[in-house]
Amino acid sequence: MKENLAHSNLDFLKILENFTLESKLLTCQKYSSRIMSSSMVDMTKAYYENIMPWEIEAFAAYSIVYDDENATVELDGETFANTITLIRNYWHNGLTEAENSGQYPEAFMMISALQQFPVQGVFLQKLYRYHYLFTFQNKNIDMRKVFLDKIGISYEKLEEFAFLIFVGFSKKVHDTIPALQLKNIMAKVFSDKEVLSVLSIEKEDYKKKLFSLYQDNIIDQYYGLKIQYVYPFISWKDFTYVPSPYLVINAVTESMLNRVTFKDNKIRRAIGKEVIESYVYEMMAQLSTVTWITPEFEYYRGKDRILSSDVISSEYDKVIFYDTKAITPSLKLRKFDAAEIEKDIEIYAEDVAQIYNQIKNYLKGLFQLDKTYIKDNIFGIVVVLEDAVVSRKKVYDKVYTILQENGALSEEEKNYICSHIKILPLRVIECMALQNTSLLPELLSQLDKPEEWYDYTYSNPTVNNGVIPLYAQYEKDIKTRVQKYM
Repeated sequence: MKENLAHSNLDFLKILENFTLESKLLTCQKYSSRIMSSSMVDMTKAYYENIMPWEIEAFAAYSIVYDDENATVELDGETFANTITLIRNYWHNGLTEAENSGQYPEAFMMISALQQFPVQGVFLQKLYRYHYLFTFQNKNIDMRKVFLDKIGISYEKLEEFAFLIFVGFSKKVHDTIPALQLKNIMAKVFSDKEVLSVLSIEKEDYKKKLFSLYQDNIIDQYYGLKIQYVYPFISWKDFTYVPSPYLVINAVTESMLNRVTFKDNKIRRAIGKEVIESYVYEMMAQLSTVTWITPEFEYYRGKDRILSSDVISSEYDKVIFYDTKAITPSLKLRKFDAAEIEKDIEIYAEDVAQIYNQIKNYLKGLFQLDKTYIKDNIFGIVVVLEDAVVSRKKVYDKVYTILQENGALSEEEKNYICSHIKILPLRVIECMALQNTSLLPELLSQLDKPEEWYDYTYSNPTVNNGVIPLYAQYEKDIKTRVQKYM
């Protein structure tokens, strides 16, 4: 039998007080760079290096929590490796409770995904989404102005900076660009004090923000939000450290959205209604397999005015109803908060039920599409900005409860809902659509496989189909801007 290395004590972290902050953060930076390709955090490299991004992030956070300014010893490789192993094998009591209640698979998936998914994927796709979002303008909202008023600089400056930092710290780039040339590029990037000030935090302020979220609870900090997701640059004395350079992308994307909408629900709602709907519509409209598409429209049930799904697109004889939701996971989920988990299950269930009712309304003839579609060829997708990764089975069970208030659901209808209506994060839609690839084959392939109905994702991205024109143009534009900057 293999030895069980799991443990439930974080006292080992106190050893970090013995080492200088510089040596700890520079070690994090070194290993972060090793797992960065020129386009993404490369999980294959991470497996090969035997170190995961979230482990580096936790080590960096605890390096600041457990910091003694009088320390003079430099961190050695053995201590780093041993500490990372202990971080990896820590067993949170929330997992024990989930195991005892029979909820371990769902709890483990939720907490692991919340911790690991945010840094995965092609970083240019994420920059494209937030460039669209933060530069969007129509008669109802001017996101350029909103962003400038809230942050103080244009979004273009931030995305160019983030692009160069990610590429500049990638080991692959280090191995291809002459050291002196790369040094000169990075020196110019770091000379932009205006951008750097937006993304930097003093070490003591880091501690204060961490305390405001979790007080002195070291256990909650383990799965909790790391401040470097918002401020990837950490200043102390006369130096600035970047322990996880890849997090500069998160800092100028989802974390920047949280900063722009902080305590401003009106803006958050407007972004969901105006911007994200438009983003999904324009993205799907350029997909080569789409034969017809419409944005949201109104129709009537008697005298009642009803709005359709946000986007409806067809591919020949099949059609997908998309409803976009600008919702993101609460930090309480990282504490295994049962009430918050139940709340998100309820929200997701209501969204699935909403699409199901839209499909029923279509089948009743309350509105028309470009042609007639049979029920088995109609699909629905709830598109969430960021996935809370709550149990899909529990979501569907809640859907049945909601719908059965108006009459019993047959087993056939329950199976239809499970197999035809999905909840997917926007990044899954993007990784397919931006690369000119339809989701439909993935949805069709699981129809007769009940064991796959509760999966969290349905995607199979490929580079064989090229990319959609809008994304191709963005890639060309940002690379041109970056070259001019350099």
